[in-house]
Amino acid sequence: MLKDKGFIRGKKSSLIAAGLVLGGLALVVFLVLGSLDTEDPWLTPSEKVTVVVPKSGFTLKAGDKDSGLKEVKVTVTQAGQEKVVVDRTFPPGGEAGQTVDIPVPLDPKGLGLKEGKVTINVTALDRSWRNFFKGRSASLTWDAEVSLVPMNVSFVAVSHLLTQGGTGFIVYHVNKPPKESGLRVGDIFFPGYPLKGEGQYGAFFAIPVDAPASVQAELIARAGAGNEAKQSVPLRFYPKRWRQDKLNLSEGFLQQVSAKFPETNQGDPLKTFLAVNSKMRQVNHERVRQVCATGEPQPLWTGAFQRFMGKPMAGYGDRRTYIWQNKDVDQQLHLGVDIASLINSPVPAANNGVVVLAEPLGIYGNSVIIDHGMGVFSMYGHMSRLEVKAGERVAKGQTIGVTGTTGLAGGDHLHYSVLIHGYFVSPVEWWDPHWLKDQVEKVAGQTVTPAVEPAQAAPPQAAPVAQAHPKRARKRPH
Repeated sequence: MLKDKGFIRGKKSSLIAAGLVLGGLALVVFLVLGSLDTEDPWLTPSEKVTVVVPKSGFTLKAGDKDSGLKEVKVTVTQAGQEKVVVDRTFPPGGEAGQTVDIPVPLDPKGLGLKEGKVTINVTALDRSWRNFFKGRSASLTWDAEVSLVPMNVSFVAVSHLLTQGGTGFIVYHVNKPPKESGLRVGDIFFPGYPLKGEGQYGAFFAIPVDAPASVQAELIARAGAGNEAKQSVPLRFYPKRWRQDKLNLSEGFLQQVSAKFPETNQGDPLKTFLAVNSKMRQVNHERVRQVCATGEPQPLWTGAFQRFMGKPMAGYGDRRTYIWQNKDVDQQLHLGVDIASLINSPVPAANNGVVVLAEPLGIYGNSVIIDHGMGVFSMYGHMSRLEVKAGERVAKGQTIGVTGTTGLAGGDHLHYSVLIHGYFVSPVEWWDPHWLKDQVEKVAGQTVTPAVEPAQAAPPQAAPVAQAHPKRARKRPH
C-alpha cells in the first residue's frame, strides 16, 4: 500500500515538473515570438541630397512598428574611406511605433571630403531578436557629388545676326563640369553641350517668330540644388516681315479632309477641317517636341544642310488665313517650307544624323524626323512612302522617302522644317553655308576668358548686348 502511495506521489511530482517545464518553454516561446517582430524599421529622408555643399544636409524620419528602434547610423563613403555622420542609439523601453526626427548635417570640409563622388548610406536596426539577436534592419543608399567650389558661368560669344524666327548660337564658359547648363529664353530652356575648349559649352536656341526687339535671356549652370550660377544676357533681334497668305477652302478639299481624318469627324466638313487644322496641329506639335526633347550631344552634320530641289510653294512664318464662302474661318502659322517637284520625287536627308521618328504624324502625314546633334533636328512631311526607320543612321543626301499628299496636303509636295529642341526655326539659314560659318562656327571658335577665382570674383554683371548687325541684316531676304 505504501508502495502505491509513493508511486502516486512520484507521478504527481513528475507531472508538476513537466508542467513547470512546459510553462517555462511557453514563456520562452512567448518572449521570443514577442521579440521576433514581422516588420523592418522604416526610413524616410526629407530629400536624397545629390550635391553635398557647405551647410547642406537633410532630416531623417525613422521608426519601427513592433519592437522599436535600436540604432540609426548615417555614413558617407569616398574613395573607400567611410565617414560616420550620425550614430544614434535608443535606450530600451521606448514605445514601439514612435517616430523620430534626426537632423543629418553634411559638412564636406568637416568630414574631410574632396570634390567628387560619394556614397551616402543610412541604416536602422530595431530591437527584435531576428538575425541572431541583431535585430531587423533597413537601409538606403544613394550617390552624390561633393561640390566645394561654387559654380560659375560666364558669357563668351553669341551669333551677331539674330532674326525673328531664326536660330541663335551662344558660347559660354563654366568653371567646373555642370550637371546641367544652357540658355533660358523667356520660359524656354535650351540645353548646352561641351565644345572643344576646356570648360567651354555651346547652346543653340530658337528665336520665336513673334519675338520682341529685345529679350532678357539668362545663362544657367547647375551642379545641383544649392549650387547654381546665372548670368543675364540681353539679346536683340532683327525683325522680319512675314508674308500674309490667303487660302480659299473648296467643298472638295473639305470632303477630302473629312475622308483622311475620320476620327475627327464633327458631322460637318468645315468643323472637321477646323478641328484638324487647330486641335490636331497642337497635338502633333506636342508630339514633335517630345521626340526632339533629347538627342545626340555632339554635332553629326557636315556643312550646310541640303535643300530638296523644287519650287517653293510656301515659306516659313507665313501667316495663313483660311477663307470659306468669303469669310475668314481660321488662322495658322506655317512653320516650314513647302517645296513642290515631280510627283513621288525622292526626298534626301538634309544632313547626317539619326532617324528619331518615321511614322504618320497627323496633319503632316507620313513624316521623318532626323536628329543632327546638339538639339538640331530636321523634319519631312506629307510623304507617300518612307524608306527609313527610327534608330537608323542616315547620311546627307540619302533617300529617306518620296513626296506625296498624305496629311493635310492639297497636292504632292514636301513640307520641310528645322527645329531646335522641338521648336521650329527658319530652314533658310541652315541651307546657307555662309550663315553656318559666320554665325555658328566662328562663334564656337571664340576664345575663353580664364575664370576668376571665387575669392576674387567681382559682382556678377550682365553680358554685352548681342544684337543684329544692321549692314548684314539688310542683305538678308525677307
